[in-house]
Amino acid sequence: MSEPRSIRDPIHGFIRLSGEEAEIVAAPVFQRLRGIRQLAFANLVYPGALHTRFEHTLGVFHVSSLLCKVFDFNEEDTRLVRLSALLHDIGHGPFSHVSEGALDIFADRDKLASRITSESKIHELVTQDLLRTDRELIRLLGEKMLGKIQTLLSAGYGEPVLRSVVSGPLDADKQDYLLRDSYYCGVKYGIFDLQQLHREFSVAEDRIDGKQLMITPEGVHALEQFVLAKHYLTAQVYNHRVRRITDQMLVRGIVLGIEEDQVDELSRLYCYDGHEDFVKNYVHWDDSRFMLMFGAESLRGKYCHDLCQRLIQRRLLKQVFNAKLNVLPNNCRELIESITKPTKKVKRRGLEKKLAEAIQNCGIKLQTNLSDPSNLVVVNSYAAKAVKELSRNDEAPILVRKGNDLPSTFENESDLFRSLSSKPGESFFAVYAPVEYENKAQKRNLQKKVEEPILKALEEFGDG
Repeated sequence: MSEPRSIRDPIHGFIRLSGEEAEIVAAPVFQRLRGIRQLAFANLVYPGALHTRFEHTLGVFHVSSLLCKVFDFNEEDTRLVRLSALLHDIGHGPFSHVSEGALDIFADRDKLASRITSESKIHELVTQDLLRTDRELIRLLGEKMLGKIQTLLSAGYGEPVLRSVVSGPLDADKQDYLLRDSYYCGVKYGIFDLQQLHREFSVAEDRIDGKQLMITPEGVHALEQFVLAKHYLTAQVYNHRVRRITDQMLVRGIVLGIEEDQVDELSRLYCYDGHEDFVKNYVHWDDSRFMLMFGAESLRGKYCHDLCQRLIQRRLLKQVFNAKLNVLPNNCRELIESITKPTKKVKRRGLEKKLAEAIQNCGIKLQTNLSDPSNLVVVNSYAAKAVKELSRNDEAPILVRKGNDLPSTFENESDLFRSLSSKPGESFFAVYAPVEYENKAQKRNLQKKVEEPILKALEEFGDG
């Protein structure tokens, strides 16, 4: 057993690992996370955003450890939660969540039918595979403990409050990434008072559901700060226009690399079928290997090479159209809202060909030497959630403890959130294309020039 270690972290100070935890961090499956950036290509907007899944995972581990003390977990539960926090992200692929889009497109759902649901995230299934098959983890922790970790990270293990620490509306993951992403992006949007929030956490016993994570009425203001931090960071960083474009470029490069370029290595990396051979290959990939392999000169003339080089050189696709869904022609709105789902792949491709033609008919050149320029016209439908939606996090509402009375919800107890509009967030539709302009005036003229032709093309698309 290794000796306990301390790691200096710019967000939390010293992060202390037991000997067992230090050995897990030293394992190859964990060290791979050093090569996977937390925010993919966000550094093309925020140059400091070069932090990785490695330090974020250590941060999640640290916050989870603090919460174990806050909730006074026993030794067995504390060990389980701390180990689960360390291992919860080992299934991430190159460029973190951006890979999830490609995995979702190419996953073999027939072979995964017994494991996959409408809410499944593919990288979480890969994490389960690694926990079940990685020899070093099995040697260090044993199959029984790894089985408990798998259960906690999926359906939950023991009391509900245990899973809430690593997966829930107020989990350690969110608490770390808000502070960490703000720090490395050089913005103040995601700042909140971590210590005050923890002071107001509590565990309440429910006769039916068991022990639940709740917050005291005195902690509502600290929770307001946390939810607003998440809202502002999402709006200003995660949904930044250039961030959305780079994410779509990477996924499009993978899709074209598999479907048009017939690059076998890309297929092996993203056509997930749950087989052990997939996982054995997957754990050898990180951001650098991806860009070196698929941006290599040997692939010049391929779509995947072109898009990798565009990202390396920051020659990005440009946003030529962006509008709220509710201003688009009525006959196409429902289809457009779901156009980026894997099940709409054929429809999406047809629309992109139609829009490429509309753009070129305006006299605007699509700047690429590749055989089919329409492949680099990318449509993207996305939602900007309202603050109230973000506070729910698509999960159970955050509960506020009310003494011996039934718990209330954060939205009911917060004067600030009650005063906010209950109007849901808005959906948007954007078109990205390989066009060029030299200044903002040229940009505005180009966008104005294509607006009516794009709206007409959308109306025709809605008519079928």
